[in-house]
Amino acid sequence: MKMRKALILPLIVSMLLGIVMIGPVGAQSATIGVEPSSKIDPLLGPGSTFTVEIWVRNVANLAGVEFKLGYATAVLTATEIEYGGIFGETFMIWMNETYDDAGYLHLGISEWFGEPAFTGDGRVAIIHFTADSVGESVLNLYGTILGDASVPPEPMSHEILDGYFSNEIPPTLPSVVFAKRRAWPEHNDYHIYKDEDSSNDLFAIVYNDGTVDTVVKVVFTVTDKNGVPIAEIETPAISLPVGAMYGDTKPNRLKVAFVPPAVGKYYVSARCFADTDGDDIPEFPMLEIETFSFTVKVRK
Repeated sequence: MKMRKALILPLIVSMLLGIVMIGPVGAQSATIGVEPSSKIDPLLGPGSTFTVEIWVRNVANLAGVEFKLGYATAVLTATEIEYGGIFGETFMIWMNETYDDAGYLHLGISEWFGEPAFTGDGRVAIIHFTADSVGESVLNLYGTILGDASVPPEPMSHEILDGYFSNEIPPTLPSVVFAKRRAWPEHNDYHIYKDEDSSNDLFAIVYNDGTVDTVVKVVFTVTDKNGVPIAEIETPAISLPVGAMYGDTKPNRLKVAFVPPAVGKYYVSARCFADTDGDDIPEFPMLEIETFSFTVKVRK
């Protein structure tokens, strides 16, 4: 059994003991979930590494979080549970263990006594995985407790949102490629605060050269000149029948708005994602990646 041991503070455990109450699904209900909700990428073969995050959303007066995350050990190995920063620097980790033989990990954290509780949306943890084989795995959240800052603490009603991983190639694989002008910025030289609008829009043209109709989106990843990630933004999802092209005319522009945070050179990679299971959610990445760059200046 693999075990990752960290500081265990038995006195904190009592903060989160109680019965988990699951509330009704609603836009404002508190949630704890795996993000992204699905990680589907055939390029993540054996030996590849990736991360998912555990987030709480719509919480109020939160003082502690506990959860277990189950996964298929034949497909994945959990290698690290990293604190996500929700309580800033005033936090205590009283449970941080990985039981890989049993296929689950366990984390419990709390705000330090006397420090302000947390309200809003926050990242609880970053989970590091290694893919061991080709397959799929539900990332099953359970044993979840959200404890408030009252004395004695009370468990919060919340909804649990599981995750999913797959590096399998779907049996019916769509094919979407960049076409014509491919992918480009609105301005190759963008003058910050001086152009006609506040954003340097990013465009793409996509073409379904496969044999199945699909739903597609384009994800733009922006980095600075040192390769530091700046933003990851995506276009709306669109239906793309076999042989259809989209984004090549002004009424049907496939674009996203990017607001440069500062002057300098930016590098962009664009990648298509297509739907493979008929749920109209484009989650499967195409292999082709289109790259371009632009420079942000201040007009003198």
